[in-house]
Amino acid sequence: MLNRRSPAVLVFFLSFRLAAQDVSGENRGPPREERPGQEPPPGIITDIEITGLKRTKLRAARYPLEQFLGRSAASLDPREVEAAVKDSGVLEPVSVETAEGPAGCILRVRVEEKWTIFPIPLVMVSSRDASFGLFLADTNAFGLRDQAVLGGMYSGTSWMAMAMYNNTPDRRGRPGWNAAFMFNRREREDTNRNEETLRRYPVDTLLLSLDVTYPLTRHISAAGGVSFTQAALPEDASALNPPGAGAVVIGFSPGLSFRASGWDGFLLSQQSLSVKYGYYLGAEGPSHHRVLVRGIYEKSLIPGLRLALRGGAFWTPGGAGSLFESGPEEVQVNILPRTFSASNYGGLSAGFEKHLFKTRQGTLSILASWQAVLSSGPLAGTEFDHGPAGEIRFYLSRLAIPALGLVLGYNMQSGLPQFVFSMGAGF
Repeated sequence: MLNRRSPAVLVFFLSFRLAAQDVSGENRGPPREERPGQEPPPGIITDIEITGLKRTKLRAARYPLEQFLGRSAASLDPREVEAAVKDSGVLEPVSVETAEGPAGCILRVRVEEKWTIFPIPLVMVSSRDASFGLFLADTNAFGLRDQAVLGGMYSGTSWMAMAMYNNTPDRRGRPGWNAAFMFNRREREDTNRNEETLRRYPVDTLLLSLDVTYPLTRHISAAGGVSFTQAALPEDASALNPPGAGAVVIGFSPGLSFRASGWDGFLLSQQSLSVKYGYYLGAEGPSHHRVLVRGIYEKSLIPGLRLALRGGAFWTPGGAGSLFESGPEEVQVNILPRTFSASNYGGLSAGFEKHLFKTRQGTLSILASWQAVLSSGPLAGTEFDHGPAGEIRFYLSRLAIPALGLVLGYNMQSGLPQFVFSMGAGF
């Protein structure tokens, strides 16, 4: 919950909060259950075979494909199957076919596994600071499509250490969970749209969180989480407009989310909507509420060209104090400084993304959009900002990170450009 200004929190908590077994060769899961004496209708998919697995366990690879059981093989679009495989994050589809089996049709899928264990060096440079970090990530821990991250970052004004493990559900009716730890010591700086410093003070932040996600249907999930946050304010004679005191809060955050995806042969598009409510009980300092709504709508217009809409709303009724204000990334816009601070946001980014070329390593694309954001807070008041943004994205096919990107945004109100390096599921 505290706070968006640590780059690694942005990169990893948003990116990945999405014992190896060799099962290469032909892998056939348990067939669909049929009642005694009842034959399945002809041409209906009753079984799934997956080949090409090395580290990934069969049940983890099979789960995203179980939605096709009971479907007609004649009407099956192979791109739907490819989208489900790619959406797993750790597998790339090689071939999709159906074949007659002893009891119905068999869906046969051949896959390649991505590289899922890798060190990630990070360098982030802004007009005010430079940060350096190193993280060790495993995006297919134990062959279960789980994600584990351990690492830290350092700059002249801050340092941060974090660890996270995200357990992914691999069958219906089984919840997943996410546990995270983060400690951040930094000099926090809050600015307005013109990057003028309005508040500056040192703060030490400890965050512990545990979230549980339960799949209700193929596309809808319910979630609930509990968190512990402690923010301590060391004495500093040079601090500017610091909060009166630190805080200790215990958070409770239920939520609901929808997600679907499609594949046009060039770009993996998603449609998602999440609603999350949080109540944060102040053991020290005030209690407060917050509501966060985020959505993405991507639609292929022709293969390799898609409409891209994203945005959201962030609301803290009555305000929650400066320690709990947030930045514009909550509503997926890039035209405000990452140090901009407000209590409430409503943002929208609308544009088009075009595939440029594809190699064995991945796909390069370019996106042009127009962004608008309405914000309000005790520092900058209520203001409306808008402007264009351009992004270059590289979707990796060999490495299990969804994408790398470089964003350039321009605020028509302030006349200032903003540069953002992105990695992970923020695409």
